[in-house]
Amino acid sequence: MLPKFYEHKLENGLEIIAIPMNKGSNVITSNIFYKVGSRNEILGKTGIAHMLEHMNFKSTKNLKEGEFDKIVKSLGGVDNASTGFDYTHYYIKTSSTYLDKTFYLFSEVMANLNLTDDEFQRERKVVYEERLWRVDNNPIGYLYFRLFNNTFIYHPYHWTPIGFKDDILNWTIDDIREFHSIYYQPKNAFLLVAGDIEPNEVFKSAEKYFSEIKNTKELPRFHFNEPELDGDKFIEIKRETQVNIVALAFHIPSFNHEDQIILSALTEMLSSGKSGILKEKLKYQKELVSEIYAYNMELIDKGVYLALAVCNPGIDPHKVEKEIKKILLNFKPTKKLLKKIINNTKLDFITSMESSSSVSNIFGDYFAKGDITPLLNYEENISKLKLQDFENIKKYFEKGVSIILRN
Repeated sequence: MLPKFYEHKLENGLEIIAIPMNKGSNVITSNIFYKVGSRNEILGKTGIAHMLEHMNFKSTKNLKEGEFDKIVKSLGGVDNASTGFDYTHYYIKTSSTYLDKTFYLFSEVMANLNLTDDEFQRERKVVYEERLWRVDNNPIGYLYFRLFNNTFIYHPYHWTPIGFKDDILNWTIDDIREFHSIYYQPKNAFLLVAGDIEPNEVFKSAEKYFSEIKNTKELPRFHFNEPELDGDKFIEIKRETQVNIVALAFHIPSFNHEDQIILSALTEMLSSGKSGILKEKLKYQKELVSEIYAYNMELIDKGVYLALAVCNPGIDPHKVEKEIKKILLNFKPTKKLLKKIINNTKLDFITSMESSSSVSNIFGDYFAKGDITPLLNYEENISKLKLQDFENIKKYFEKGVSIILRN
């Protein structure tokens, strides 16, 4: 069962969500989400949202570079951040005693970030090295990046949040400052606190630290609608790698579409543990792959269903691609399997509500995308799944993008 949540909004548009869990642990996870990700970038300036995530841990008007992390550690807490396609997320996990201190840190970064060119130039090198490590020197990472380049042509999902390598080398500090001034405003953010807290204390602290921060710019309006694929698309990439890797991608609806619950259940059936259908058939029975998984990406705009397989030595990757497509188009779950998936999914969902971190991530994801309804109806919709539902979603797998990476 979902924990109850409470909402409050400041005059400057900043939303606050409090989720009391009352576990007796005195632990809270304080989060600030900005409704900006790589989706809000343009070609030529990709990766800026991710770069700005790095810059948010640099100096401010009242904090020296590195002091943010030192303060959090001095409180016995941990902090981190992540940038996705649709939003950027920062969190601090501490004792509830330090709620005020965490809000002070978040507000200082929102209102008083220095964004000096010296700090920017040094951090740009770090981000460039991250791009090399995660993408250019990583066969699976490179394949993943190229998969999005070919699955989305018109939409900014065309690139992953790390951005294109040449763009990283060509940003200026003015690009970063402009991006911050537009998207790091109160009206484009929300605070979310989960754990052993009282909602009124959260709202009172938010008023204290954030109510005086002004909005300064209009938010841009975007219109994205990725055209449908004309038919199957196939790409082969030559790369220095010891094994062949296959990836497939299919367009699916946005995160709040009714079919997402079915696609999530399909993912459980195909990729859950050792008993997942893909592993059972292609890894253990036919011995075609050493690793394989599939999952649905739930995004603000039209998303993507992905499957990725690492082929065994000597195996033709085209054969693996065909086998994956065959499973997706001909998969017929039994009543027994469906019942098992429903029960396991419900159990996983209940278990995910045990920690303040997990609750923050789950609720924050839906609030950041702009619709909490799918989460509120999740358990009920899982219970309603029928065998026919899995026939109805096969239409999404009729046309797709396939990439093979081979040496």
